[in-house]
Amino acid sequence: MESISEKLRSARDARGLSLEQAERDTHISKRYIQALEDEAFDQLPGEAYLLGFLRSYGAYLGLDPDEVVGLYRNMQIQEQPLPIEELLDRKPLRVPLKAMAVVFLVALLGGGVYLALRMDVRVPSFSRERPQGEDVAPPVLLSNQFIERSFAQGDRVAVPVGETRALLQFISIGERVALGSEAGIVEIARGSSRSLDITGEGTPDVRVAIRQVYLDQDPPLVVARIDRVVGQDLQDLPGESSLSEEDRLEIEIGRTREASRERAPQIVASLGEEREFPLSLEVQGDTLVRYQVDQEPRREAVFTRGDTISLSASGLVRLWVSNAGNVGLTVAGSSLDLGRQGEVVALVLRRTAGDGEFLVEQLPLY
Repeated sequence: MESISEKLRSARDARGLSLEQAERDTHISKRYIQALEDEAFDQLPGEAYLLGFLRSYGAYLGLDPDEVVGLYRNMQIQEQPLPIEELLDRKPLRVPLKAMAVVFLVALLGGGVYLALRMDVRVPSFSRERPQGEDVAPPVLLSNQFIERSFAQGDRVAVPVGETRALLQFISIGERVALGSEAGIVEIARGSSRSLDITGEGTPDVRVAIRQVYLDQDPPLVVARIDRVVGQDLQDLPGESSLSEEDRLEIEIGRTREASRERAPQIVASLGEEREFPLSLEVQGDTLVRYQVDQEPRREAVFTRGDTISLSASGLVRLWVSNAGNVGLTVAGSSLDLGRQGEVVALVLRRTAGDGEFLVEQLPLY
């Protein structure tokens, strides 16, 4: 079976990427990438981040993230120690004379300490100092519904999820802030927010808003709000309406035969007045994007890190993204989570009116 080391190195070599280039593109420290490729997993900050780094680095190299993580888990199972009974020496124990003398001296010393304590004589105490390192500082517990404070690079937040706690770490801080979890690494621009799946189970667990970034501080700081309440059920917002057959035929969104999968449009933004709605995409890595605005011709191109796509529609926008985790989407000032790394996403956004309000809704696709 191919090892993790062989799989990662061969994939990087096949793409002609250096460790330095991979570090710039993924925001994973070069020494951590080197540790992944050397299978020196004890050099990483913890297993939650190890799994996140494996997923993100694997997806970056064009590998299946789940397969890479599966290789790691299989390796861990194979390296489990033998049962202790198989390691015990069953020969009769013979205590040497010197050992008996040592036991006798220890007993005398213990008696001396006891007497010293009875006489109120202070005996020096010795304690082992906690090892210093990147993973020493305990994580901040998200005990309330939200937390808003400043964070430095490397700071962690423990988020209660069911019976366990998921960890979120600030990997790097710049104009864009990279956050890592077991599900991988994502970036959020200053002034933006995004819903994040930090457990890898496919549903958002928190919403993170980047309020401000202070690059002139040493170390750089970010003020962020982390909210356990992702948001209210959008289907309960005003403006909900069922799609007519004419809508379905015109927009080509399809139909499901399973009633349990039927979904109503979801309101994603409020315009406040009758006007075109703006839409922008911030690309964080090489991604193929197709889009069509109203009745204009469909456009398609591969966008690279740092590219921005700004659109404006009076009626309808169709959008297709080859890697949802590489794109941040903002619709009329509201951030919309497209999905995770490696996920292909298609969506349709439409301007609508209801009860005197002008809204932007996302239509379900089947």
